[in-house]
Amino acid sequence: RKISADLKDCALDLWDAGWSLSDICFALRVSPASMYRWDELREIFGQSTNPNLRLAGRHRIISLAVLGAIRTIYEQETTVMLDELQWYLAIHHDIAISISALQSTLDRAGLT
Repeated sequence: RKISADLKDCALDLWDAGWSLSDICFALRVSPASMYRWDELREIFGQSTNPNLRLAGRHRIISLAVLGAIRTIYEQETTVMLDELQWYLAIHHDIAISISALQSTLDRAGLT
């Protein structure tokens, strides 16, 4: 579950006020490991969350380098079919991708 910054700060404030770690963990349903991590973050950054944490999106199935290779294939052979591209990716780049995911990726990349 996602624990809000307010709850993290509340837990740390209770700890600073003298509450026992076990009472805080029981009352707020948080783990002791989380408490120690938030305490360390507050000592380092002055807050219970990491301000340097970047959001991570989905990992790409097809990298930009492979998209470049697909673009080259399209330039050399304009009538290539999706199943042929799927085979090429599996053999030459060790990428397993469905035809629908390949079509969607090529659409987003502007290669269709």
